[in-house]
Amino acid sequence: MKIKSLSHVGITVSNFEKAVKWYWEMFKFPLVAEETMDVKQVEALYSLYGLKNTKLRLGFLRVPGGGVLEIFEFSPAIPADKVCWNKIGFTHITLDVGNVKKWYKRLKEKGATFLCEPQKTGSNEWVFMKDLDGNLIELIDLKFNYIALRYLGAIVAPLLRKLQFGKYYK
Repeated sequence: MKIKSLSHVGITVSNFEKAVKWYWEMFKFPLVAEETMDVKQVEALYSLYGLKNTKLRLGFLRVPGGGVLEIFEFSPAIPADKVCWNKIGFTHITLDVGNVKKWYKRLKEKGATFLCEPQKTGSNEWVFMKDLDGNLIELIDLKFNYIALRYLGAIVAPLLRKLQFGKYYK
C-alpha cells in the first residue's frame, strides 16, 4: 500500500461566508463543496467532535496543485484558544509560493495581518500571517528545495532514512 499525497487540512472558522470570501480574495481558493450537519448528526459523532446541541457547516476550498482547505463553522461557535506553539497538535498551514516579498506586499495592501516581515532561513524565504479567525498561515518560497522535495524526494528520502536518519528507524 502507498500514500498518494496529503489530501487536505481542516481549520475551524467563526463565519463560513466571510472565510470563503477571505480565502478567495487573498489566495483565489474557490469553494468546491459545502455540507451541513444538524444537531443529531453532530451528536451522533460525539466521539469525534465532543459536542452537543451544535450544528456544523463545512466546505472544501480547492488549492492550486490539488490540495484542499476544509473549513468548519460550528454553531453555536466555540471560543478559540490562543495558538500555543509548544502544545501538542497542529500549529499552522503552509502555502508554497514564489516571491514571498511580492505576496507580502500584495496581501498587506488587501488588509492581511502579518506576524513578521518576510524572513530567510537558508535559501528559503517565509512569512507568517493570520486569517480572519487567527489561524496561522505560512507563505514559503522553498526555491531549489521545492524541486528537491517534490521531484527528488522519492529518491533522496530512502537514502537519508538509511544513512543520516537511520537511528529513527531501528
